[in-house]
Amino acid sequence: MTTNVTQCRAPAATAPLRRSLLESGFPFAQVSELARRDRYCNDYVYSVHKWWARRPPAVIRALLLASVLGPETSEQEFWQAFADDRRSLEGLLVADPFMGGATTLVEASRLGADVAGIDVDPLAVRVTRVELQRLDSAAFTTESEALLIYLRERHGGLYPGSDKANPLHYFWLREADCGACGERSLIYRNLWLVRDCEKPGAVVREEGGVAFCPECIALHRLDANRKQIECCGHRHKIDRGTYRRARFECPNCRTCTRNDELKVGQLPSHLIAVEETLPGERRRLRKPTAADLSVVTGSCQGSPDPRALIEVSLKGVDSGRPAAYGFETVADLFNARQRLVFSDAFAWIRARDTAAPTKDALLLAVSNALGSNNLLCGYATDYGRLSALFSSVRAYSLPVLSVELNPLHESAGRGTLAATLRRVRHSGGARVKRHAIDSASGEVVAHSFPAHGASRRVVRCSSADRKLPTDLGAYDVVLTDPPYFDFIPYSDLSLLFRAWLGMESEAEQLGGTPIYPVGEDPATEFAERLARAFTNVRQALKPAAPMIFTFHSPHQAAWTALERALRDGGFRVHAVFPVWADGRSGSHGHAGNCEWDLVFVCRPKSTRGAPIRETLNGWREQLSGEELQDSDLRNLALGLAFAKRMSA
Repeated sequence: MTTNVTQCRAPAATAPLRRSLLESGFPFAQVSELARRDRYCNDYVYSVHKWWARRPPAVIRALLLASVLGPETSEQEFWQAFADDRRSLEGLLVADPFMGGATTLVEASRLGADVAGIDVDPLAVRVTRVELQRLDSAAFTTESEALLIYLRERHGGLYPGSDKANPLHYFWLREADCGACGERSLIYRNLWLVRDCEKPGAVVREEGGVAFCPECIALHRLDANRKQIECCGHRHKIDRGTYRRARFECPNCRTCTRNDELKVGQLPSHLIAVEETLPGERRRLRKPTAADLSVVTGSCQGSPDPRALIEVSLKGVDSGRPAAYGFETVADLFNARQRLVFSDAFAWIRARDTAAPTKDALLLAVSNALGSNNLLCGYATDYGRLSALFSSVRAYSLPVLSVELNPLHESAGRGTLAATLRRVRHSGGARVKRHAIDSASGEVVAHSFPAHGASRRVVRCSSADRKLPTDLGAYDVVLTDPPYFDFIPYSDLSLLFRAWLGMESEAEQLGGTPIYPVGEDPATEFAERLARAFTNVRQALKPAAPMIFTFHSPHQAAWTALERALRDGGFRVHAVFPVWADGRSGSHGHAGNCEWDLVFVCRPKSTRGAPIRETLNGWREQLSGEELQDSDLRNLALGLAFAKRMSA
């Protein structure tokens, strides 16, 4: 039944208004430049666990500071406060009703505020709790080292080495039987496995590259610019494969078969190469040994199957993509030795008699490694790096060349257990490296900030009504990133991690239904549910206190729905400006996606603000040098028109 949000508590007839720097002169162009630079800084708090669509921490820190600084604040004073360790928000209560990865709560806490947040996704709640807690680094280090020793002693034999080498990556190709001629063939895009094109940040190799023969699977060490290989009495073009445009083409009869017809995830896999590391030497590729093959075909198959732990259905998840590949449950996304190692790791942690914060951090570190240890991991051939699930494409995307990581490797690999445990341990450090603008010179400089702030925090999972966990009229600032009309179903993506982390019957359950535009009238459903959330925020705020939120869309329907939600929620817009939000990559890289967010500073309808006088050309002048795409220009134009309507 739909609630009539206009019947909720009415705002006060009048309320005192203290304008902030957000409503006059916020330096959004400089803040956006800092956000871009911060992509290359190590703020380990945000690498505790995978989360999607995190807002840039520099942007959030700047918005929070500007919300408490007056419009008379000079640019020099703002940047001095930005780089200062002073607890500028001490004594204030900051909330985020759509906290996600908790960037707002972490940055507000660093500035001294008490914080509160809710989210329907229990993974977001777990991530936030670990990000905000003060980690006992010594206890965590002791436990994580004990875990690695246990797993290596118990399961090290699943990853046999050769000589002094330690296997790092296993390269797998699937085999398909042609429905027309019955011929069995490998599925591959091209014959390259690794290649050194001398790109910045890429792995340096002894040879230019390694390709394979599609007939005998022999490995050939070649120059990176080679176009073909000679093997088995034939010349094979390296860039020609049997798979393109989501179809397998039989090399024998040229019959094409679609992905959903193949059920690619259920096809037999062929181990064609192993990449290994040697002390003091560069990585090398080799053919699989008898020991490698015996593990795959023998020892894993006879071990207890932890499948019952993660029998969570993938039906309908991510638009049915996993099911189209032939994956029915979360367990199907992992091979036998991956299930063994990770089920044992989770069981070991749960059985330990250790403090709850340390145990939570350990569980989250192991969960984070799942993204790099599953059947949907690919390989960046020209960089020599494993491509983790959800790292570049926010979907259950199945690579043609699947690469399995050795999770027990001691020194290499970004997604090993040692690496994810190390990142969590670093998150408890005293300082974090970021960027700031020097208030005297105006130059962008490296800087460090406190890792943790206030001690009182409230986090809980709530229903879609989004009622903040405190008395009404208590919050000084709400800063949030609500669901977008052009949404990605993050709850579908988090299912993989929730299934492993929960282990109870409700592991796959959310605390409510996410606010997505679904149903027979998606725009109305989206607007009504978002309006209820905004109404709850208004009731929780102090009189005239601001709600700040980010939004983007190049589609008018999204802004129409947002306008209804904001009106029914009882807010008006007092200011608007653009900030850089996220680079285009993966599923966000196609036409129509936006790289820039719009920030809306809202207060209850009872407050009166100045008319919004910004123009699109004015923004473009301030963002001189930025190459704004057509989708971003349309997004900015629609958002500005929306803000002017909502400021009246």
